[in-house]
Amino acid sequence: MLEQMGYEVTTFKVTCGLPPKARLRLKSNGNADPQKVSAIATKAPSSGVLVSALIFSAVTAKRIQSSMKLEIAFLDVDFAVPPRVHMKFVSAKESSKEEPRDLDDLEFACK
Repeated sequence: MLEQMGYEVTTFKVTCGLPPKARLRLKSNGNADPQKVSAIATKAPSSGVLVSALIFSAVTAKRIQSSMKLEIAFLDVDFAVPPRVHMKFVSAKESSKEEPRDLDDLEFACK
């Protein structure tokens, strides 16, 4: 369903610890029609809070991306306690640069 909305999974990272957590990074290219995205979202199963929050966040990011005419949107979803969704939007001028790095990547690079 997220692929139909114009997203691709770029990273899925699981950290085993107490508490365990998982991070999902989605990348959205181009500007999908917000009405089409909303129509896809209405067909989403309402099977849980996390799924509903993920779909709601994806629709919201597409709406912001479209209204501000930005080239790329990134969604970082942390399945942890508490769950969090981070959104980052990149303009066409910055799209040729490297994909934005998160703090976990920087920590790993410094070790």
